[in-house]
Amino acid sequence: MSKKQLETNNNNNPAVLPVEHDKRILSRLQLFRNVDLDHPAFDDLLMQCSYRELEKGDSLLSIDKENHYLYILISGRCRIQLGHHNETPLATVEPGECVGEMSIIDSRVPSAAVYATESSRVLEIEQEVLWRMVSHSHKIARNLLYIMSERVRYSNLVIADSIEQQRKYQQHATIDALTGRHNRGWMNDVFAREIQRAEREQTPLCLMMLDIDYFKQYNDKYGHLAGDRVLMRMGEAADAPLRTNDLFARYGGEEFSVLLPETPMAQALIVAERLRVHISNTDPGILDGVQLPKVTVSIGIAEYKPGNTLETLIAAADMAMYRAKNNGRNCVRIATDA
Repeated sequence: MSKKQLETNNNNNPAVLPVEHDKRILSRLQLFRNVDLDHPAFDDLLMQCSYRELEKGDSLLSIDKENHYLYILISGRCRIQLGHHNETPLATVEPGECVGEMSIIDSRVPSAAVYATESSRVLEIEQEVLWRMVSHSHKIARNLLYIMSERVRYSNLVIADSIEQQRKYQQHATIDALTGRHNRGWMNDVFAREIQRAEREQTPLCLMMLDIDYFKQYNDKYGHLAGDRVLMRMGEAADAPLRTNDLFARYGGEEFSVLLPETPMAQALIVAERLRVHISNTDPGILDGVQLPKVTVSIGIAEYKPGNTLETLIAAADMAMYRAKNNGRNCVRIATDA
């Protein structure tokens, strides 16, 4: 940048200041680490750089505007964010750190915006001057690579954290917090797809609805913590009797659902009876020094017929389950018409 260009730049933007370098400060910046700043050629390049003073809220980089400068924060603090001014920041820029190098290298608009969060001073290096610095000193090139590698490393950490957060959110969306088993939202999606597959491939399929017998009285007598313990044990107890491809979910309250893909009614009855017996033998454990009594379940089964939906299968299995309740509980009944 010539003296005339610098004067023009200063007239257009009074926040850009004449160069008065403190090389002791510059030598501590990562870009200039181990670089001979007193070399005459380098001294001339530094004279073509400028300082810019930013007030709180001033924009340094914009996602809507091309960037031709590398900015190094000398003092103050800035924030990086994907969108515009009022969005949540991704990171902060501290003194000694730089921004803008990626948009210079790939010649594209910045992928993130940068705003000052307080009064700040930055050293701005025009891209042509930066490339001349790189040509003059391989140490500048090495330092620039280090800066970029740190940026990539940080981006990888952000991505990894984002993926982990998404995984947690997805788990919370599909897993029942109390029992640790799949919830009704997951059931509505996965069960419905299995029913569609059964219809498409013309394979048998059965759905079971299970309800814990006398659960309200159990809660009233032993307390809700005891009821929670029973629900948790219920989820655990279902593992052993069920097969690998059977799908188990908490439907709501004390009611659970099981989908049995590729299973005709005769085989479903065997699985249901095995599940009923296993649950009735499951020990809920001791709570506050009191041995909790075992519970039983009533089970209703509906077999898929062409044209059935998840809703109609649930309704049919539910009716069969209530017949089991009316027939003395702790038994299995099948739907007469799904």
